[in-house]
Amino acid sequence: MNFITLSNGRKIAYAEYGDPAGSPAFYFHGWPSSGIQGSLMDEAGRELGLRIISPDRPGLGQSDFHPGRRLLDWPPLLGEMAAQLGIGSFHVFGVSGGGPYVLAAAHVMAERLLTASIVSGAPPLRLFGTQDLFWVYRAALVLRRHLNFMLDPLFRAGARISNGRPDAIPMRWLLAMLGPEDRRVMSNGRNLHVVSEGFRQSIRQSVKHAQADADIYLEDWGFDLRSIRHPIHLWHGREDQNIPISYAEKLAALLPHATTHWTDRDGHYSLAISRGRDVAATALGM
Repeated sequence: MNFITLSNGRKIAYAEYGDPAGSPAFYFHGWPSSGIQGSLMDEAGRELGLRIISPDRPGLGQSDFHPGRRLLDWPPLLGEMAAQLGIGSFHVFGVSGGGPYVLAAAHVMAERLLTASIVSGAPPLRLFGTQDLFWVYRAALVLRRHLNFMLDPLFRAGARISNGRPDAIPMRWLLAMLGPEDRRVMSNGRNLHVVSEGFRQSIRQSVKHAQADADIYLEDWGFDLRSIRHPIHLWHGREDQNIPISYAEKLAALLPHATTHWTDRDGHYSLAISRGRDVAATALGM
């Protein structure tokens, strides 16, 4: 893990994958996760010449917590990271909960972006509502509002369970809730390890930090999606149970320059894991 100290004194941790000499690309991880998730693009980065830089968001993994953080705090942080790394222009990729961070970057610093891609992206829940989200997300929101004290032990228990093999109970039961393609990719030990370790790292410091990160999705993001002029590649699987494609379709309708890539069989996890090369190659115009 590498570290950068920002001008405000806070430390940001980041991992690097792909081609160290390649074109710079920032990878924005999902929720609850951390920068290790960027390793899912390691092979594609090496093949296509992309230097994948995958930071832990503030308060997650090994990055310092930023109290009261908002979505629009991300572009200045990203700009400072790029400056310290000697990077002028760069690609951005956001998976699931990393999607809104791509949109914030495209809104504020479009002149710095080479390309912008979102895979299975989280929607603006304040605009679109939460009624169609995966039941686990909706249950967590209910607990957050009414029984917040239960979230810490539940997340800690989940972290212990995530160490299990995909063919062992209770992990096997959890995987059974997923769609066919998601079950297939998550039955691979390496894929499961990356996703599980990302979750464990997200609560490494505090479950409350992961909650604060999640709260950002429910807030007013602070900008009009219709004002984004930078082209956005939107990828989404029609079998995504976590964030149904109806959310992606509504998001695409608001973005003036969205190119949609809907896949018929993919779920929430399989799209990022199985099609990482396709996502990167499309962004690069290959």
